[in-house]
Amino acid sequence: MSEKNIFATSSESELLAFYGALFAIAAADGFVDIDELNLLFKTINLEQFSESAKTQIHSYIASPPALKDCLRTLATSADTLRLGIMYFAVSIAWANHSIHPKESEAIAFAQTQLRISDEQIQAMQESIADFQKIREVAPHPTQASASFKSGVSRLKTAGIPLDLIDPKLTATNMSNAKINYSDETFWAKLKKFALTAGKEVVEKALILYYTAQNPKVPSWAKGVVIGALTYFISPVDAIPDVLVGIGFTDDLGVLLAAIATVSVYINTDSKEQAKQKMKDWFGT
Repeated sequence: MSEKNIFATSSESELLAFYGALFAIAAADGFVDIDELNLLFKTINLEQFSESAKTQIHSYIASPPALKDCLRTLATSADTLRLGIMYFAVSIAWANHSIHPKESEAIAFAQTQLRISDEQIQAMQESIADFQKIREVAPHPTQASASFKSGVSRLKTAGIPLDLIDPKLTATNMSNAKINYSDETFWAKLKKFALTAGKEVVEKALILYYTAQNPKVPSWAKGVVIGALTYFISPVDAIPDVLVGIGFTDDLGVLLAAIATVSVYINTDSKEQAKQKMKDWFGT
């Protein structure tokens, strides 16, 4: 990993604008889906921020900042930071293999404000498509390697330094395993890791679980919940290398994001059921 990457050389105010812009673009279509949330929280390293900055980033989950304000802060930043924001913005917008017209508009606006060329945007889009193929051809290492090399080559040709804008390979190192969610796997993991994960993670997971059991919750909201819980139950060997060692901090981020997204459907009964289960397990 390069020691002079965008996360190591940017100021806290720039990084706040960086992450704020990502949340704003992801929410441009009025809804941040679970694939976008997962990639957002894989990107963020909260350890580098002050406590007040951490609080501010958490607020972006429920209320993303105005994109124009974030871009105004980033407009005069170094080339690598401006390229980085575009690269991650495009990655997040295409996280579910499709892009909403509003997200496309937001990306076009960011491209203009950050002075990113059409050729560079095209290279990013084509590279991300190559990287997404890695998941599809996972059982075939040769094909996966070819997809990765193709994606890196496209970026290099366009003058985009992958090692600087994405030093952890967050947007390229995708999970290869196909994880199927079930109530049984959820309870098995929760019981096994309850003490390790801590009360906050367990409580948020339980609230989401009981919310999904409510027949009045719409299918899209249940989809967000199941997506977050699927991420939660993923075994260590199914998590990209970049996440190994982060542990339950990242789980909490995804769970909190899901709760913020479906908060209107979280009722008192779900909270009480979670509270009772917490009391059974932790005695509080």
